[in-house]
Amino acid sequence: MPEDQRNLLEDSEDLGAACQKALAETSKALKAFSFYPDNHPLRSQILTSAYEALANLVRRGPVTLIVQRGGFAIAGRKDAIENNPMTKALAQELFARELQRLTFLPELSPADLSALLSALAVSPQKIAEDGGVAGMLSRNGISAVMVNQIDVSAVYTKKSAGQAEEEEGDGGAEVPEERPLEPSPAQGSVAGEAAEPGVDELLAALAAETDDERYRQLARLLLKKALPLKLEGNFDRLYVVLARLLEQQADPARSTVCRDVAHTVLQQLILGEMAEHLLNHLEDVDFPDKEAICRMLRLGGAEVVDAVVRRLTATGSRGARKALGTALVRIGVQAQPQLLTLLKDGRVQVVQMAVAILAEIGNRDAVKGLVLTAYHPEGRVRMESIRALARIGGMEATGVLLSLVQEGDEPTALHAISWLGTCRNQAALEPLLRLVARRDLRGKLQALQLEALRAVGRIGDRRALAALFKVVRRRCLLGTTRRREQKLVALEAIAALGGEQARAFLQGYASGNGELAGPAAAALQTMAQKETGHE
Repeated sequence: MPEDQRNLLEDSEDLGAACQKALAETSKALKAFSFYPDNHPLRSQILTSAYEALANLVRRGPVTLIVQRGGFAIAGRKDAIENNPMTKALAQELFARELQRLTFLPELSPADLSALLSALAVSPQKIAEDGGVAGMLSRNGISAVMVNQIDVSAVYTKKSAGQAEEEEGDGGAEVPEERPLEPSPAQGSVAGEAAEPGVDELLAALAAETDDERYRQLARLLLKKALPLKLEGNFDRLYVVLARLLEQQADPARSTVCRDVAHTVLQQLILGEMAEHLLNHLEDVDFPDKEAICRMLRLGGAEVVDAVVRRLTATGSRGARKALGTALVRIGVQAQPQLLTLLKDGRVQVVQMAVAILAEIGNRDAVKGLVLTAYHPEGRVRMESIRALARIGGMEATGVLLSLVQEGDEPTALHAISWLGTCRNQAALEPLLRLVARRDLRGKLQALQLEALRAVGRIGDRRALAALFKVVRRRCLLGTTRRREQKLVALEAIAALGGEQARAFLQGYASGNGELAGPAAAALQTMAQKETGHE
């Protein structure tokens, strides 16, 4: 999506003032974050003011800000934000940390802002060692703030177009001048033979280079050489470059700085038409290395999500849907906002796919959207939503599933119970045991109670043994057939939980002559086989 469409407030006369206020408050908050201890009242007050200013800025839509050495600009607008000492200080801090763009989404929360400030409060060198600000935010599950590192391609693109280097473009963050490459053993005679070696030579030099700063310089030269391939539409040739860089970015033997630089170059080359070319490969059933495509798209991040989602909702091929869905899973939390939007789509298949992908991503921020689809009129969507909530877990998701057990129709309740057991949800143990213990003279709860017993066995918490023993020992005059069926399932659950207490209980019944002797002996055998398998 073009950035001039993202900044929904750009036609408002108040956008510049809102940006200036938000940035000034953020600058103060960054200083407070570094200066005051966690529980200091002034720190909390300043953070609240900064959050309120940012929330006002994005109240009608996301806003992308371009970081320059001396200030900020708004993506999609030619005029820069009016500077003051605080905004200038913040710009310098961000520039020192190699940030080019800062995007705030309307979903921004105080916790998101706190995570951003926590990342920015770290020294530039430590940030590089931790994989960059974007990596730090991603590891904390922050999706309402997106950052991009300096786009050195802007400089090279201007040079190739014959423009003056000092001219600012739409996304023109300033870039420090490159120092000339010095000869090194890793490069051989490449630097000596030519001021600007070719793509293949640069790839070979990068593969051999171990010095962080020299790797950064070589990567910039490679970007300069590879961008024309992108502009010419020579995507097959460019794919070779991406594949080689991908190997270096994923190489654990390389330093964090080198891997982060490779990531930055990959991202610049992937975006735009190259992303569409990669998606063509992904949808091609005969393309052999779809995993590499998924890894490339993951490095492209949030910028490629719209293209993937568009393909996913348009294709009629099951194989293509699976491949595109896998790509979104690899992209992860950055794809979540668009997937949550798909939950409101009128097409059942689209909603079901979005739910399944959110389940694989496993981020708990998706639970609020999945709560709605758990009550979807289409049964397939409900069942998929139950599976997703169970896999994501957490108190909120567990509460929804237990509500479905109590309020839903029998098939929905059975599905919820089964998935609570499959995902070994400890929080569901006591509610399931209470369900088992409920009086049921007419047998209306029989199916649910049997499934609850099986789920208890799968959860694997031996604290449930006492309640299961009680089920087996229970005597009754009415509903003896139902009770016997429950006792048999309880014996299986006891064997599944295992341990000395369970073994002694089962041996007591297996040594007798009652109707449970055979089932208890079978449960003991199952238990022994399970223990042997673990050994």
